[in-house]
This record gives sequence, structure tokens and C-alpha cells, in this order.
Amino acid sequence: MQAVEPGARLEELLAEGEPAAAQWPAAGQGGNVQGLRGFVISQLKPERVLTRAAIRTYGRLRGVDVRFSDGLVIFRRGNKEIRISASKFPYTYDMIVHFEAYYHAVFPDERGVVDYSRPRVHRYVNSGVEFHLPSIAEEEEAIETYFRWYTPKPGDLVFDLGAHAGVSTYSLSQAVGPKGRVFAFEPDPIAWASLVRNIAVLPMQNVYPVQKAVAGQAGKLAFQAEGALGSALASIASRAGTGDTLLVDAVTFAEACELAGAKPAFVKMDIEGAELEVIAAARTFLRGSSIQFAADTNHNVGGHLTNRRLEQLFADAGFESTSSAESGFMTTWARPKSAGIVEGGYSRP
Repeated sequence: MQAVEPGARLEELLAEGEPAAAQWPAAGQGGNVQGLRGFVISQLKPERVLTRAAIRTYGRLRGVDVRFSDGLVIFRRGNKEIRISASKFPYTYDMIVHFEAYYHAVFPDERGVVDYSRPRVHRYVNSGVEFHLPSIAEEEEAIETYFRWYTPKPGDLVFDLGAHAGVSTYSLSQAVGPKGRVFAFEPDPIAWASLVRNIAVLPMQNVYPVQKAVAGQAGKLAFQAEGALGSALASIASRAGTGDTLLVDAVTFAEACELAGAKPAFVKMDIEGAELEVIAAARTFLRGSSIQFAADTNHNVGGHLTNRRLEQLFADAGFESTSSAESGFMTTWARPKSAGIVEGGYSRP
């Protein structure tokens, strides 16, 4: 697909039809993250008439009616409707392409509406568990993907880096049981409010929330806090204009282990591209450890997903790793080379 410059007639490009649209990378697919999704995230402005027309056109190509109304972006397919705040405009692409997944993640209200436009309690369809979410739902199914090489066991110490509202934290808490511990790191103040609320309401007495980012360096770091799934360190954030930039406390991975009093058995990372600097800074610290990692590497840093670079960093630390987008989102798993890889990519019992 030809490059699109700001101010170009994007609507004409979108109107080329499904053959052209099929060339754009869908959210979660590997490769070079360019095309419409990156353009929407980084450059399009929702207040522009052309922008709205382009998004509506692309929605029609995908069978989704898109409307802008009273500070909302509304997506409809048949009698199903999703609402997000206009401040979360960069997520329009994901809502269109993955409409069914985001609609069926939680139960709709009596009008058939899934309202992600403000913080509220949602009940997940698969588990039936109610979580207070600051915005768009985390994918419950994605949590099982993290356990491809290692499933946390009762008594384990585990880290949830990028805990968001605590949906993944809850699963980790259940896995390690009352004798285990989960350290949940989340610097976004909006997501943090939902996280601590969910910890108080749900059976998560073994969870220790930490309102800090885990990064490549310690101190006060600029952070783009949007209260949604894409909050990130400002130095690597790919979404523009969806929240406030503020200073947050950050610790290195080694300091996180010191805070917990030990190295964890398992680490889940979903930190929007910061996984590269975290592991780069921790390579010496990690050598000889037995930690198992599972990282969301469906993050665009420098125009490419982070999985290949993360695999190299893990190799430098004496780990073996692999990545896959079979779940729909690129994920990387890593463990010490002594653990061994068996056929099918699953750890030995």
C-alpha cells in the first residue's frame, strides 16, 4: 500500500476497497507495524472532517457503522453496539477490526450496548467475574497464552508488570493460591484506582499492588497515562493525545526483585514496549536465574514489533525464547536454557 502523508486524501485510499484494506496489518499481527493502524494512532486527529469520513469508510468496509456523537465514538454491527470516549480515538481501528472480540468480552447492558466510554464495572462473559475497568476491556483469553511454557504453581512468587485493572493479576492470584504472592506493578493512576478497587472486592489477599513503573532505569520518568490499555513511558509511547503526561516512580527489574524480597518464579510483562529496556538493563542480573517470562510483544517501537529484539536480549542473558502471534497478539516466552524446549513448545511436567 502506498504511503499516506498527513492531509492526503485518506478517504480515497480507504475507498479502494477490501483488497487494499487486506494489506493493512491487523492489530496483533506480526511484521512491520505500519499502514492504517499506525497512522490512526500517531497522526489522525478526530476533530477533522476528513478523518471522521475516512474512519467511517473503513468501518463500512469491515461491516461496522461508526458514528461520532457527544464526546463518544460509537460502533454498531446489527443490534450490537460499542462505545468509547472520543479521547480514546486511536483505538477506533482496534474496535473496528476486533469488534466481535471486544463486544463479546463482557456482557452488554439491556440496550445491547457495551460501554467502555467511562470507568465502570463489567462482568466478563467467560469467567463471570466482575471487574471495575477504567476503559476498554483486557482480553481474558490472552492470559492463558502467557502460560504456554510455564503455569504458575501454588506457593510461587510472580510479577505482573503492567497489571492495569487487575484482570491478569486475578488469574495469577488464583494460580499461586494463598501461600503464593503476586506483585502487581501499575503506574497509571486511573488504572491503579481500578486495580486497588478490584483487589479489595475480589479474593486477592495474596496480591501486593505497587504503583510504580518497571523500566530500564530508576527514578521519576515521564509517563503517558491514558487510563486504557496503551498507557506507556512517554519516551516510547506510540499513541498521541489520549491522556496526560506525568511523572511516575520507576524501578529497575532488579529493584523490583529487591522490593519483593526474592526473584520471582514467573513474570508476565505487558508494558507497551518498555520490555526492551527492562531486559536490556537486567541482563547481568538475570544470568543464572530460573525466572520464566511471558511478554506481550505486540508493541511498535521504532516501526517494528518488539519480539525479535527481545529474543536477542534474552539470549544475551542466557535464556532461550520464542515468539508467536497465533493468539492474535504477538507474545514472547523466555526461560533459562537449562529448562529445555520440548516438541510443541511446552515445558516438561
